[in-house]
Amino acid sequence: MQNKQMTKRNKISFETLGCRYNRLESAEMAYELEQAGYAKAKEGEASDVVVINSCTVTDRSDAKCRSTIRRVKAKNPEAIVVVTGCYSETNPDEVSKEPGVDIVVGNSGKFEIGKLLSKLETDTNPAPQIASADKKLKVRPVTGMDGRTNAYIKVQAGCDEVCSFCIVRIARGKSSSAEGSDVVEQVKRLHESGIKEVVLSGINLGEYGDGKNKDIAWLLRKLCDETEIARIRLSSINPNNVTDELINLMAGSSRICRHLHIPLQSGSDSVLKRMRRPYTAKEYENLLNRLVDKIPAIGLGADVMVGFPGETEKEFNETFEIINNVPLMALHVFGYSLREGTEAFAMKGVIPKAIKKERSAKLKNLAQEKGEEFRKRFVGATLPVLIENTRDNDGHLKGFSDNYLQVVLDGPDSLINKIVQVKITGSEKERLTGSPQ
Repeated sequence: MQNKQMTKRNKISFETLGCRYNRLESAEMAYELEQAGYAKAKEGEASDVVVINSCTVTDRSDAKCRSTIRRVKAKNPEAIVVVTGCYSETNPDEVSKEPGVDIVVGNSGKFEIGKLLSKLETDTNPAPQIASADKKLKVRPVTGMDGRTNAYIKVQAGCDEVCSFCIVRIARGKSSSAEGSDVVEQVKRLHESGIKEVVLSGINLGEYGDGKNKDIAWLLRKLCDETEIARIRLSSINPNNVTDELINLMAGSSRICRHLHIPLQSGSDSVLKRMRRPYTAKEYENLLNRLVDKIPAIGLGADVMVGFPGETEKEFNETFEIINNVPLMALHVFGYSLREGTEAFAMKGVIPKAIKKERSAKLKNLAQEKGEEFRKRFVGATLPVLIENTRDNDGHLKGFSDNYLQVVLDGPDSLINKIVQVKITGSEKERLTGSPQ
C-alpha cells in the first residue's frame, strides 16, 4: 500500500477485467462516483484516479490484474490506483502488496470508493475494505450505456450453491435480489433513454427471488406486464433453475428472447458429483430437449470445464458425447484452474496442461461444427434483429437476433437501434448475412 495523500483531483477512469457483470458494476461505480463529484476522464485525458475492477475466476485472471496495475502505474505514475472486485475480495493482502496500489476494496465496498478517496485526505494508509452482502440489492439508475442498444441490469448478486471448484461464490457472498418494483423502474428509465433490449444479470440469476412465490419467471412476467421494453434477455442461468413455468413463459412471449446460456460444466455424472453440481447429465439433456420442443428456434449456449481433478479419458468422452447429442449452438470451453480456498483445491488427480489443452481443442472444434449447423437452419428464414449503433469494419450494419445469432446486412443509418425483420441469405465467418424486409 502506497503512502499517498488525496488532494482535489477528480478525473477518474476504469479498467474492467472479467465478465459482463463486472462491466455493469463499473458503470454503477462510475454513477456513484459522479454523484460524489468525480468525472470520467475523456479519451486521451490523464486520470487522477484509476479504478481496476478485478476478476479471480482463474489464476490467469489474477495475473492479468497484476499486469494491469503495473501498466496503469507506468502510464500514469501520479494516479491514485484503486483495486476492487473479486481478486481484492479473496486476497486483499496480496493485492495491497503490489507496488502502486493505494486502495484495496472488496465487492460490496466498491460502491463506497468515493468515501475511501476522501479518507485519503487525512489517512494515508486506509485498511483494505472487505465486502459483506446486502440482503436487498440496490438498483442504480444507470442509463448512460456508451451508445449501446442493449443494457444489463443487475437483479441478483452472490451465490448460495456449493460448487467445489468455484471461487466466485466465495468472492461474492450470499445471494441477494433486487426488489421487483426497482427493476421495473430501471427498465422504464432505460426504455425512455432509447434502449431496446435489457439483459437481466446475476452471479447466479436463477436464485433471484424471495424463496417463496417470487422467482425469475415472476420477474419476467412483471416486466412484460408493467413495461414497454421491446426485448428482455436472460444472462446465464443454471439448469436446476429453468422451470416449466419459465419455459412456458418464454414460449408464449415475443418480447422474451429465445435464448438461454445454461452451464453444463461436465457431461459425466461422476465429475458432476465431485463438482457438487445439483443435476445429472441426463437431466441436463432432457432439459435442453424440452426447451427445443417448446421453443424450436431457441439458441442454447453452455459452459464446460475440462481437466477437473481426476477427470479420466472415459469421463471426458462422456462430456464429448452429451455435447454432441444435445441441441447447443455455442460453447464456452475452459480448463480447470486451481483456486485456493475451494474444496477442489485439495483434490487429487491434477490433470496436466497438455491434456487439458487437447481436450479443450476437441470440444472447441465440436462447438464450431454445432454452431455452423445451427446457423444454417435459418438461411431463407426471417429473424428479428436489433441493429447496433456501429457498423463492422466493412461498413455493414450488424446486430443480434433474439436467439443470439449475429447478423450483418446492408442498409441506411435509419435502421440503427431498431428491431428489423431481416431475411437471412447466407452463413459465413460465424455470422449470418441478410437483407432488411
